Amino acid sequence: MLSSLNLRQTSLQTLTLLSLLSCTAVQADEQAKLAFLQQQFDNSASHSRLWQDGWFGLFAGVTALNGIAYTQTDGEHNKYDRAVGFTTSFLGAADMLLNPMQTHRFAEDLKAMPETDNTARQVKLAQAEQWLNTAAEREIYEQSLLNHFLAGLVNGLAGLAVAYDDKRPADGWMTFATGMIASEVKIYTSPQTMTAAREQYRNGNLEAATAKSDAPYWQVAAFGPVLSATYHF
Repeated sequence: MLSSLNLRQTSLQTLTLLSLLSCTAVQADEQAKLAFLQQQFDNSASHSRLWQDGWFGLFAGVTALNGIAYTQTDGEHNKYDRAVGFTTSFLGAADMLLNPMQTHRFAEDLKAMPETDNTARQVKLAQAEQWLNTAAEREIYEQSLLNHFLAGLVNGLAGLAVAYDDKRPADGWMTFATGMIASEVKIYTSPQTMTAAREQYRNGNLEAATAKSDAPYWQVAAFGPVLSATYHF
């Protein structure tokens, strides 16, 4: 009888220990995933903020400049260039506003979320995974053929307007070329960190890189047929 009681106690203790070990392993796995995701968001935050705010500010500034200068510009051709520059830059600013790069915001919001208990930690992890997908999909869209096509369409229409509606073929080609250069530089300099992070996360490789990218970035914008380039250190 005593042996049977001891056996039951030993079995209960073993099950309790295994349950505790399982819970500890799950908690450790969740913490490792959260640490990886937070680090990836943090590492890309500066690039995301600089790219988003820089390009939006540039497009918005060119839009305002062309709008103000239109009424003070002499010559129909020059006014036409101002109108085209206003339209293309406004579309660029609107796109940045309606479809922003939000990785830097996700980094801040994720850091602010509590993980005081198991439930809070699980909610935080689920939100982090959702933001990872959102950030990665935004990066993929920026590099996509669709985005290249839309940039070509807008700049092509702007060039055609100058070339045929305003009857200046040479300036039309220049408007198209400078607009495309600006669009391609914008695409080329966009963040791609979270796309790689999502692939790494899906593969279970949580060994996060600690180095942040401090590379300088070019920003280019078209002022009608004139190209403006800015280098950010």
